[in-house]
This record gives sequence, C-alpha cells and structure tokens, in this order.
Amino acid sequence: MAEKGKVGGKMKPIGIKGIIVALGLAVLQLFPSCFATIDARSKWMDANGILQVEYNGTVLTDLRYGEGEREVYDLYLPEDTTDPKATHLILFIHGGSWQSGSKNDGELWCRNIASKGYTAATISYTLKTDTTDTNIMLVNSQVRAAVGAIKARCAEADIGINLVDMATHGFSAGACQAMMYGFDVADADPALPVKFILQQSGPSTFEPSIWRNGELHKLMLKSTGLNGSYKADAAWISQFSGEEVTEEMVKDGSAEAYWKKVSPYTYITDDSVPILFAYGVLDGIVPPASRLVLEQALKEHNVTNVGLVYEKSGHMLICDPDKQRLFIEYMDKFCAKYFLGEDIEI
Repeated sequence: MAEKGKVGGKMKPIGIKGIIVALGLAVLQLFPSCFATIDARSKWMDANGILQVEYNGTVLTDLRYGEGEREVYDLYLPEDTTDPKATHLILFIHGGSWQSGSKNDGELWCRNIASKGYTAATISYTLKTDTTDTNIMLVNSQVRAAVGAIKARCAEADIGINLVDMATHGFSAGACQAMMYGFDVADADPALPVKFILQQSGPSTFEPSIWRNGELHKLMLKSTGLNGSYKADAAWISQFSGEEVTEEMVKDGSAEAYWKKVSPYTYITDDSVPILFAYGVLDGIVPPASRLVLEQALKEHNVTNVGLVYEKSGHMLICDPDKQRLFIEYMDKFCAKYFLGEDIEI
C-alpha cells in the first residue's frame, strides 16, 4: 500500500481557447461580492480550510479501472477498516468542463470522508484534448467501470472491505456525472447500489436555450458558441452527447432526445435516491436555471432533497463558508441516515 503523493464517443473541440476561458471564468468567479468585503481574504482561507481534518488512514494511489491513460483512481481507506462504516463508499468525480482537472482535485473531500470511517475514492476520466474526445455517456461508463474496480480492490485480502453501497459526489462537470450515475439506475452497478447523491454547481440540463441566456458571464456565453442558429445548437448537442446531431435534427425537433439523454434531470423518477446539492447565486459558468430545472424535477417526483443556495458565491462556492460548513453537516447526516440507517431528520 503506497502513501499518497503528487501524481500528475465525441466531444467537439472547444479547444485550448475554451479551456483558457473556463479557467479565466473560474478566477473571475472568486471576485464578485465576497471579495469586495474587508474580510474577504479570511473568508477565502476559511472556505478552503473547512475540509481540512486529521486523517491517518492509508491511501492507495494510481490504481487502474481500465486501460485508458486517465482510467485511474485513488483509494482512501478509513483508519479502522473493520468498522462497519467502511463498507460504505463515497466516490468523488472532479470538475473542469470535461477539459481539465484530475482525481487529485478530490483529495480534501476524500480525506475528510475517510477520517469519519467511510471508504472514499476519487477518479480521473477521459478529457477533451487535442488528441482525445469525450462525452457525458462515455464518462458515465467509466464511472461504472471505476465502481466495479474499487469494489473488487477493497475485497482483496490486504484490505478486506466488502463494500455494500455507495454515494456519488462531484463538483461542476463532476457533479453532472455524479447525478447521471446516481439517477441513471439502468446504467449503475446493481452490485453496489447508490444510496444518495452529493453535488455542487452541477449542470442538470443541456437544453441549448437555457445556456444561451444573459445570466451567464459574457465570456462564457461566447465560448458556448450558442448564437441561436440551428447549426450552433446542433454543435452544442453533439459536443456533449457524442452523437452526430445535424441542423435538420434541430429543426424537426428530433435533436431534443439527444440533449435530454445527457441531462441528469430527465432520469429523475419517483424512485430516485435523495440528493444534497449546492449552487451559487452569482454563478456565471453554469446557468442559474440549472438549479431551477433540478428543483422542479425533484418536486414533481417527490424526491427527498436538500438544496443550499450560496448567496455571495459564484461557481466556485468559496464566498459562503457558513454554507459550506452546512453542506458538510448535511453530508454527514445523509451518511448517517442513508448508509447507517439512523433515524434522523434531514
């Protein structure tokens, strides 16, 4: 068992320019409201330190769940692997607009979770680069492969944990994937059922009209390419679905099935698992309507949920430390109720 160290379908290219735009927007999201206050720096430090805990468990790095270059994961084991809590897994999926990020982004979350006795893991997945394509359904299949590999590795004699269930957790693009896997029960691994979903700043829909509105930052609006034309809508839907969607398909309405296939809210049913989610009011990267679409679907199907709104934060959710603490408190309650069966009110 190695200690943790520093580790370094089709999605049409947004390209390097798109990555720069996304990263630039992430930085811009740090400044609204919160950074105009005199105690902004202390709030920023506070928000980033909230997850810091003492963790003495074992971390296994760069384990493989497939043959692809990025089909790897890190496994965070609780200090006491014989504790019944250890049989419950929380899988973190990183963000980065499907073009950046890695499993390392989930380190603080995984350390926090494993310090409480649960098993945690964080994965990398295929990104859009100059030489590779990706799409939401491909990543969903990689999540499933990772779940199977994690369950098998934990069952080996040197670890000896028989995982019985799990939760998905993610940020931004990873939050979208966490919802896709958690709600799309037909594609999930029945051997390790999802008991609940945790997600922050995740797109719940890829309906083009929602993404070409004035609520997004103007740089983000430009980077989407959504100018209202059939051609632009077709390119947008193709990008995320991995399918070749044409202008004619947009015109005759058949393209709708393709963006719905990669929109997590469309998988919500009366039997869907509970979800804890968070969005920033000042988010200029994911449309605020994404939260409304998710809330409406959850309400229609009477799905148990807790939604936190970060009034001072943008996409990165760092300007409302009290809300971030509350998110972690609810995460602990979800674990107690849906993993351990404790009779507590959510």
